[in-house]
Amino acid sequence: MDDRIDALLSDVEAMHASRQTHARRGELGEEIAAHAAERTLLERMRGAIGQPVQIVVAGREVSGTAVFLGRGIFVLSGTETAVVAIERIRELRTRSRRHMHEAGPLERLGMASALRRLAAEREEVVLELTGEGGAIRGRADMVASDYIEIAGRIVPLQSIALVQTRVNPFDS
Repeated sequence: MDDRIDALLSDVEAMHASRQTHARRGELGEEIAAHAAERTLLERMRGAIGQPVQIVVAGREVSGTAVFLGRGIFVLSGTETAVVAIERIRELRTRSRRHMHEAGPLERLGMASALRRLAAEREEVVLELTGEGGAIRGRADMVASDYIEIAGRIVPLQSIALVQTRVNPFDS
């Protein structure tokens, strides 16, 4: 009979310990949720620099290593370099769980800066435009503050979803 009482007491103790563990997990879950609510996409993207990333933009997936985050752009380097307009990203996948709060020293540079650097090198680029805009291939004739002249066209920078090129414009 003592064995049954010992077993019952052990069972009650295990049940109590289990309830305490679940209560702690709930508190931890609430703390993690509150902490996560303070994080931003840019912090997550900063944390992914140097890591493999897949992005869905302009109706297709672009993969590479995240190499630069600028004002409104995310640069991936793979077989080609992709300068992606952040506002046009539909989905992002990375194994990195890291967030970085501090902005990089060049993070103020955006799409115009990338295109100017590529134009200075006379690099051929492919601009993939938003919506049904299609793609334009060529070398930039001029890059202004909010548009680019390329292949006889004037294209507002805000209509560019993705720029593909052979080189990283921010590689020093």
